[in-house]
Amino acid sequence: MRQLPRTVYRKFTSMIGRRTLPRESVGELLFGQQHVGTQSFFEERFDQYHTIPLKKSPHYRLLQDHLASPLDDNPYLQYLKASWDYYYPGENTQERREDKVKKFLGLYETLGGNGRSNAKPATRPVVVCRRPDGRVIIVEGNHRAAIALKQRRGLRVVFIPASQFLRTAVTVPDEFFGTKRLNRPYQSLFFRGKELVKGRRRDLLQRINRVSPADLTDKTVLDLGCNYGATCYLAGERAKAVIGVELSPQIASCAVRLNAYFCSPCRFLVHDLNEELTGVPPHDTVFCFALVKHLTSTNGIVATIRKLTKKVLYFEGHAGTAQEDYPYLLNSGIFSAIDCIGYGADGVHTRRRTRPLFRCEV
Repeated sequence: MRQLPRTVYRKFTSMIGRRTLPRESVGELLFGQQHVGTQSFFEERFDQYHTIPLKKSPHYRLLQDHLASPLDDNPYLQYLKASWDYYYPGENTQERREDKVKKFLGLYETLGGNGRSNAKPATRPVVVCRRPDGRVIIVEGNHRAAIALKQRRGLRVVFIPASQFLRTAVTVPDEFFGTKRLNRPYQSLFFRGKELVKGRRRDLLQRINRVSPADLTDKTVLDLGCNYGATCYLAGERAKAVIGVELSPQIASCAVRLNAYFCSPCRFLVHDLNEELTGVPPHDTVFCFALVKHLTSTNGIVATIRKLTKKVLYFEGHAGTAQEDYPYLLNSGIFSAIDCIGYGADGVHTRRRTRPLFRCEV
């Protein structure tokens, strides 16, 4: 995750206060700040991307195993390359990555280097958050945490509440479907039935409860137009595996970051659904919720649904529409049965519920 703005950091510090983790607890911290550009990097090394122990992080590996030749190929430089392809496209040079290594090692020396007796505590605490399983994830301060672990000393931290971490993770003010409107993300965020972050659409839990448990439990799920993955994480509480597809790399990265908290079998892809989605296997259950009017062509989404739906599609229309408004999909002969199973809320400004939700069997 990108570094927290100082104003946000000061707010967190004033809200929660500070404490010191004993040195034996520092190694239990989890590194979990990712985006769409680093999913594969961690999947290839750890079979999942969402969180790894701090002692396995690229930051700590540099200090522990590569101090003698820190500019030779090593996990930290590999991580920077994967990460900066997203953050700095076109500027991700070897020279820039080496400068980052030198700055990291400069901080390491400032905080005492290998000489434990001279080690100085970092002046700025590391921001952390406790997730539902009791593990603690690093929100901001990977480098300082790795240095403390290397020096075998305690670490000053500030705990923030889960709701605050999650809201920060989904804040993308420049995106229409982010927090640009009403200072709220598009979707409310839920965990085990509790609303953790209030969004402009608050009926996602009601909608997922209309999905047959048999279509979720131990099934593979594909969510087309997933936004920052709130429905993916709801499905992931029961599904075997979930893939969310989102147009915006920024919003898809929000979805990825949330998994540091949820630890769910969810993965996210960036793709323009005006075009057919390829390279993805068919899924048992496919979601397509309130999406099609945002597309310039329906050819790509129809081809995607036709090829990737193994058993059932859950299709949500837009406010004030009905089955006959979607003939290219719902009256196309793809499905053997189509049932309207309820209606979703029109939006945050009204109590009307006219968004139809269809269950469509292949």
